[in-house]
Parts: sequence; C-alpha cells; structure tokens
Amino acid sequence: MNAPIDPIRLAVPSKGHLYEGVVELLKTAGYKVRRASDRQYEATIAGQPRFHVVFMRPTDIVIQVQEGRCHLGVTGMDVYAEHAFEAEDAAVVIPDLGYGGCRLVVAVPESWIDVGHIMDLVDLTTEFKAAGKSFRVSTKYPALVRQYFRKWGIYYYQLIHSDGALELHPSLGISDIIVDLTSSGTTLKDNRLREIGGGIVLDSAACLVGHAPSLASLAREGEAGELALLLDAIDGVKRSEGLLHLEVVGGPIEPGSPTADAAAAVASYLDERGAKHLVRGEVWDERGRPGWRLTALLATRKLNACQRVLFSLGASRIVGLPAQFVFEKDAPSTFNALRERLGVEP
Repeated sequence: MNAPIDPIRLAVPSKGHLYEGVVELLKTAGYKVRRASDRQYEATIAGQPRFHVVFMRPTDIVIQVQEGRCHLGVTGMDVYAEHAFEAEDAAVVIPDLGYGGCRLVVAVPESWIDVGHIMDLVDLTTEFKAAGKSFRVSTKYPALVRQYFRKWGIYYYQLIHSDGALELHPSLGISDIIVDLTSSGTTLKDNRLREIGGGIVLDSAACLVGHAPSLASLAREGEAGELALLLDAIDGVKRSEGLLHLEVVGGPIEPGSPTADAAAAVASYLDERGAKHLVRGEVWDERGRPGWRLTALLATRKLNACQRVLFSLGASRIVGLPAQFVFEKDAPSTFNALRERLGVEP
C-alpha cells in the first residue's frame, strides 16, 4: 500500500486584482482553480488533487507561509518586503508574476514647490525639529519607510501608521506627507499630491513566495515533482506574454519568378521587426506546386502594422495565434534556480 502524499497548500488573496490575476495565470498554466463562491475560503485545482488552495488577506499569506502552514503563497512584493525582517523562512520564488505592477513612493503636497527631491526632506525635517515641530509621515509600510529614510539620512520624523486612504491625510492635517502605492499617479494628482525625485521606495508586483524548508522538501522530488511542474508551467506562460505564434505562407513559386526570393525578404523584414525564432520550411499547394512557410514569435502589437508589407513582399497568407507557452532549452528556469539556491542536489 502506497503512503499518502502530503498536500501542497497554496495561499491566494481572497479578492481584488491580486486574486483575479493569479487565478487567470494559473488557469493559463493549466491549473484551473475551482471555487464554488466568493464566500468559500478553500478550493481545489482541476486535475491536481495534491494542491489545496486557501484564500486569505495578502498580509496573512506572508505570515502563514513563514510559519509553514502554507507551502506557497501569492502576495504583493510590497507586503512581503514590509514583513521580510520577521519572515526569515519565507523565500521569494518568483518576484514578478507579470501583473499588479505598482511602486511605493514618497508624495508631497503640490504646493511644496521647494521640495523636488528626497534629499530636500533631509533639510526640511531638520528645520521642523529645530522649530520644535514633528514632521509627520503617513504610511501603511512603516518598516520600509524607516529603512528607506535611514538610507538617505532622514531621521527626524514621526510615522503615522494607517490602513485607510492616505491621500487625504495632508489636506486634513493628519500628516505632512505620505508614502503610499501608486501605479499611474492619477490618484495622487487628483488629491493635489505629487511624487518627488528619488522617492521610489520600492517597485512592486504580484509575487510567489514559499516556506523555505517546505520548498527544499518539494524540490527534492525532482524535475517530475509537483513544484517543478508548476514553476515550469508559469515560466512558459510568462515567456509567452504578448507574443503571437506567426505563420507566413507564400507561393506557389514559379521557377525564375520574382517570388523565389520572397521568403528571404519576408524573413529579413520580420527580423528587423524583432521577430524571434524564425524558421523556414517548404509547403505545397493542392496542385503540388511548391511554396514557402515561415514561423516566428512576434509581439502582438506589431502584426497589424506589418501585414500589408508582408503581402507586398510575396506572402499569400498570415496567421497569428496567441502563444500560451514558450519553452526554450537554454532559457532560465525558476525551478533550477530555486533548487540551487536551496542547496538541493539535482
């Protein structure tokens, strides 16, 4: 009788863009999450009985991974970095899953025309201290702010930790400046705030983290193990983002006709457009006349701009299909890198 295989617990944000992004990523990678309703906090993955999905807050995910109750978790890099000093057993597996991009920035009132760079806060906070006033900074990330301000030599300030909407704090007199997440900067501008030079505390995105001892155990299962298969699938999906698998067909080729060199011209043009992995082959039409066929990977946004040129060069048919996976023999492997980092022998 075979011994039961331990489940792999994957913690996922219960709602919001982090939830939507990882569910879509996993689905594309072949790991479809089955969740009966938004109120259900456990789920399964179709065809993957070993995986057990649990839903919780991004901050709780870091804690549960650190304590080993969850083997893997998806959270924001900002959340992980804020708690990294107390989460020594939580390791980053994939720092950027390809969505949820934002940055943690220092933002000041637009009316502060003399404050344009983070270094200006060194003098300003010193002036506040000399005048017997507290320079107040509202943020959800006190640990990251302390670390960043220390780097720039900023020591005289008071942190106001809040999980609410920080953009109103300066206008309400709660704080002088804020350190908060932004993606486009629109919300800051709408509330008469602006970023300052040198004020990017952290570039953040959705990331995959794991419990280091559990990762080592899973890595020992080898390249056919569940961890390797999951990470390989995610690698393939990420490598395919924004790419089309392009097929360009031309012909039939009549001996001595100008179209005889069309394949070379099309290949040269696609290469100039940044196409990758160009491969040329031969095809025959229904009457047995020879033609040519080129396949390549091309950025989706570039296809519409080049279709007429391709026809003028001799193409007779162009097909572009979204690439779901791209695997390359010599491409970096997340699993191999993780195994090496954990000191697990292949």
